[in-house]
Amino acid sequence: MIYEIMMQYDCDVIPGLINNILACIQAIKERIFVIKFPVPARYVLVLSTFFIHAIAYCQRSVLSIAILAMVNHSAIHEYNTTSSTECPKTYQQNSTYIYKEGSYVWTQPTQGIILGSYFYGLVLAQLAGGSITFSLGPKKTVIIFSCLSSILIILTPFCADVGVSVISLCQAIVGLAQGLISHGTFTLLGRWSPKNEKSILSSISFCGNQLGSVVGLMTAGYLCEHKGWSFSFYSFGICGIVVPLCLTFTIYDRPQQHPRISEKELAFLNESLPNISSRETKVNIPWKQILTSRAVWIVALTKICWGFGYNAILTKFPSYLHIIQNFSIQKNGIMSALVYSLDAIIMFTCGFIADFMKSRDYLSITNIRKFSEGIALFGPAACILAISFQGCESTNVIICLMVGMGCFGFNNSGDTAIVLDLAPEFAGVLFGLTNGLRNAAGILSPYVAGVILDINAADMVYWNYVFYMASFAYFLGGVIFIFGATAEVQPWATINTDNNKQDNN
Repeated sequence: MIYEIMMQYDCDVIPGLINNILACIQAIKERIFVIKFPVPARYVLVLSTFFIHAIAYCQRSVLSIAILAMVNHSAIHEYNTTSSTECPKTYQQNSTYIYKEGSYVWTQPTQGIILGSYFYGLVLAQLAGGSITFSLGPKKTVIIFSCLSSILIILTPFCADVGVSVISLCQAIVGLAQGLISHGTFTLLGRWSPKNEKSILSSISFCGNQLGSVVGLMTAGYLCEHKGWSFSFYSFGICGIVVPLCLTFTIYDRPQQHPRISEKELAFLNESLPNISSRETKVNIPWKQILTSRAVWIVALTKICWGFGYNAILTKFPSYLHIIQNFSIQKNGIMSALVYSLDAIIMFTCGFIADFMKSRDYLSITNIRKFSEGIALFGPAACILAISFQGCESTNVIICLMVGMGCFGFNNSGDTAIVLDLAPEFAGVLFGLTNGLRNAAGILSPYVAGVILDINAADMVYWNYVFYMASFAYFLGGVIFIFGATAEVQPWATINTDNNKQDNN
């Protein structure tokens, strides 16, 4: 029947209709693309990656708070009380607060396994992310895996009901997806960041991590106490789908592919990025040179050290506030968020400081990176160590960790930005490799902390052991970077760009 109807028309009619439809779609796209932003395209892109990181870290941080409401502490036979008897309960005066036990009987080591499962996927993503990002392109990588992460966050409550292995697998896949997101955004930064703006742009982009932690912890604490812990997963999951789709028209793989970039900015970026190809070409990743590079391994060892300490604090500090300082879940979320607020501010401003120092030639790039990293790692080492001497002074504990995490904000102008210095075109690959090894430590540290605390999580002495461990890890990372790092572009990182080809002709 359909065939007979089609035969009654000229065979050119249907292709003509299709061409007309495609022409309409193209016209709509051209009208959208003709809209110019009042700010340079690279800043719009960096702001977009900022929001991507913020959503990802909201999703990442929610479990560390939600798990306090998910677990039935009184049912765990390892200790008889749900909280420490050493410190007063800060919420006793609030008669409206009623603590509700969760339904899952997860010991401290089991909680460490669940929280650490995220890093299994993160390690895999960072090690294999180079090939995936180069195959899909950084834009598709960021959008696709942002949506995948969000879907799994929505499914987390259902996975928890099935069992520990299933929620652990879910967290591992979330880690895989978010690792690829970071890989994609870092590749974008490498392709869009002029030499004198690397610290600024990377700081703005990765400041989203800290803002996401702040918003995620505060919101999760409120939702867990007033709406139910599962609602926090649904909220962040839905936001994580909407935001990346809205940013589709602001993220492009290369400046030359951006339909709204000004000619002036494009010319500036072409001149400022001599080691970046102007088009998608098949670039062979020099794996042998990367894996035998001393400069790369110094960065990797530094990240392994501080990653061990950072992830121990990130995953266990909410439990410390809940068990030792006896904070309610909502107050726990607020205090945990407050810890990362100064980090976000410092991370944003340190990029301007580093690039200002570079523009005035106060220090070489290598020394700027070492100066920043020294503050970033020795500061937290001292402040985390100081927590063990504060006892029940919860205000002092929060201040110590706030200052420590504020110092850690300089990390973005240290071992993060140095990857852009070593190999701009392969920044995503190096970021993936070094961060993959760093997150391998993230698998181990929550479990080690859980084993220590499993002896008696209500005893402050065992929490001090965790703080000593984290403090030493930060200190060791700082020593390695100060004495071994370099920010010079590596010989194997130079590729034949279009500009080089024109010069040779």
